Amino acid sequence: MEILILLVWVACAAFCYSQAKKKNLNVALWTILGLLFGVFAVIGVSVSSAKS
Repeated sequence: MEILILLVWVACAAFCYSQAKKKNLNVALWTILGLLFGVFAVIGVSVSSAKS
C-alpha cells in the first residue's frame, strides 16, 4: 500500500514537471511542489496560465 502512495506522489511530480515545461514555467519549482503537495500541485499547475 505504501508503494502505491509513493507512486502516486511521483506521478504527480512527473505531471507537474511536464506541464510546467510545456507552459514555460519554473520546472524545478513545480516538480518540488508536485512532490510535496501531490494532487493539489497538479491542480495548481493545470489552472496556471502559460508564460510567454
